[in-house]
Amino acid sequence: MLHSSVCCFWRTIAVIIVAIISQDEVVSAHKLSHLTSTFIPSSSTPSLLRHRHQGSCKNNSCSGSFSGRIKLVDTATHVLCSSSSPISSSSQLTSPSPWSPGKWKLTLDFGVDEPKRDSSSLEQNENRIQLHKLLGDNWGAEGGRLILPFEVIISSETSSTDKNGRGQANPSVEMTWLGGKPTGSIQCIPKETNDDENDDEQIHHATYINNKGEQRVQISPGLWRNEPPTPILPSFTKILSGQASSLRMYLKLVNSIERNTISFPEDQLLLLKSNTFRTTQYASGIQTVLPYQYVKEQSQQALEEQLNHETGDRRLDGSDLLETAAAYKDIAALVMERDERRRRWKEVEGVLPKISGPSIKIGRAATTEELLNDEKRWGIWPGDTELMTVERGVVLAAVSAKEKKQSIFPWMQDTNSEEMVVVGKWSATPLFDE
Repeated sequence: MLHSSVCCFWRTIAVIIVAIISQDEVVSAHKLSHLTSTFIPSSSTPSLLRHRHQGSCKNNSCSGSFSGRIKLVDTATHVLCSSSSPISSSSQLTSPSPWSPGKWKLTLDFGVDEPKRDSSSLEQNENRIQLHKLLGDNWGAEGGRLILPFEVIISSETSSTDKNGRGQANPSVEMTWLGGKPTGSIQCIPKETNDDENDDEQIHHATYINNKGEQRVQISPGLWRNEPPTPILPSFTKILSGQASSLRMYLKLVNSIERNTISFPEDQLLLLKSNTFRTTQYASGIQTVLPYQYVKEQSQQALEEQLNHETGDRRLDGSDLLETAAAYKDIAALVMERDERRRRWKEVEGVLPKISGPSIKIGRAATTEELLNDEKRWGIWPGDTELMTVERGVVLAAVSAKEKKQSIFPWMQDTNSEEMVVVGKWSATPLFDE
């Protein structure tokens, strides 16, 4: 009994040390440069894919060809395996023309998300401070949310003024957001109504419910730009295979909206951004992201196995102080290795496909072809004959700053006093005429 208590004590100490070491989840690269040689080289073929024409995936290890299925799991004890064969002809979905307009349903989800306990929590906290500074301390409080769905036509035309003459209040803000010449426009589709449609005041594009009942919203058109991928500097000097393009667009709420603690004034400019993939781009991205995901999961599994009370490192039992100290050193090395591999994965996961989603259930297998044939993902978007998927993105609001930035020279005063703050997320679902 005494020996068991001592073993438990020393293992508890080891777990505490791991927790302390893991407080800074992202370890600086220069401290861990000796680990990069054990990770997948960015300039060569990933080791997980080098031997994909022989062998098999089993017993939590990939030593050869992949099974042709992607296993989506929620634990670190499984291996993600992807198809090594080219996409079949049945998966090559196309649009009639690279300039064909596409019909989509956009859903704007306004609200403040609870901070996550990861490396992005600092950024979330900074945005929350900025949000309270610009929109007030009560904005988004008590879990308030406002969901605004509406349908749009995406075209290659670049006109952004509606028939009532509403256009850009401050073109510099919109053009700065797009980051270059716009490649098309986004036009909201009016909802059907029993009212007199000749009355412009009755035309609306979206509805939502608040304590006053159903509210109608008019949304003025905007422009969009789909920026080709760029290298992730300084870690990568070349674009990753299957790296996402960056979609940016803007819209304007003509009416003021309010529900619980969420509110916006009239003529509120909304800025949207997201990652996008064409079909072949998406398939290549899956092949790129899986090795990073695999080694991240494996390093976490190796650490957990060493800390296991029943099958872990017996030196942590504390029977020999020198051996126990050596075990602590090995555990610390495993933590550093896990954090480095997690850091490398975090570098690329923001620009590569997310292979889980509402239409893919965790714990089942899905082929690449199934993902490419998922009608909830792929729709017509001008710019290419290949269909495109739009991943869940963020919504920002352009808000007038209460304090203008000052300059020591009068002629250098900042005339653009609007600041951008994240106010929610958005998603896009393709629509097709029956």
